[in-house]
Amino acid sequence: MSLVDLRHGFRDENQLRLTQAIVMDRLADDREQEECRVLMKFWWQLAMTYREVTEADLDLHVSPAKREAVQELIDAIRNSPEAIDAWLANTPRRFPTVQDRGYEAHRSRVSRTDDDVAADLARAGLEFIERMTTEVSYPLPASGQGPASCTSEHGRFDSEPHEIVHVDDPDMPAKVNAAWWRLALEFGLLDERQEFLLTVDYAGLDADESEGCWVRVRLADAWDLAGSGSASLRSHFAAVFTERFVPEFTMLSTDQKMVLNTTVWGDATVSTIVVRPDRITSAAG
Repeated sequence: MSLVDLRHGFRDENQLRLTQAIVMDRLADDREQEECRVLMKFWWQLAMTYREVTEADLDLHVSPAKREAVQELIDAIRNSPEAIDAWLANTPRRFPTVQDRGYEAHRSRVSRTDDDVAADLARAGLEFIERMTTEVSYPLPASGQGPASCTSEHGRFDSEPHEIVHVDDPDMPAKVNAAWWRLALEFGLLDERQEFLLTVDYAGLDADESEGCWVRVRLADAWDLAGSGSASLRSHFAAVFTERFVPEFTMLSTDQKMVLNTTVWGDATVSTIVVRPDRITSAAG
């Protein structure tokens, strides 16, 4: 049976986003790359009315337990929004959040130093100032909810359609940089000193677990986030689609009123989103 009708079964955009978040965060694990590729096509299929994936693809490439969960979701979508609510409540109990992407399983147990991180970020035109030791809070609606799970009612603002770029587009670095710069300026990422906060993984190569930290950085006059090759800015999920360097990172304004996320999506595109709740009213006006 075709899956192109799934988009119409959700109560609203928020329910769709929550469902996609569970598929991405609980089911898609890029240590199983073929399965991950098919599940991310299914993630995209939930929002599209043209064919991205078939049930035969799911049968062939997805493990039995996850295939069962996916089928339960398909059945729920075709039943009612209330059935989808039940799936949203029950599925996280069966599948923990995927903490270690494929790259993380090969990282060293030796943490990087501040000097290591500073040298790496300098390649992108980011001056390392300090590792944050005080508490940092996201302007997000719920603990554990990422920017990609937010909707416009939470203060989410997306890249324009022409700013969304495929990972293998020859102009990908320039387009990603331009979209990042526009959104960073429009929504106040940089303070008066051109500073902001950035999440960095301090775990060294071949570590079993990530070691995420917030660092304060300053944007240099010359910068290139998307073409720098900086390990701290690299998307490891993008390895499912391409061998080239693709950026993925999360940034926060120093007043912690906005969060910016440049991310790779399941259709192999890159875009930047912002969540800034205090701009909802002004945006509507």
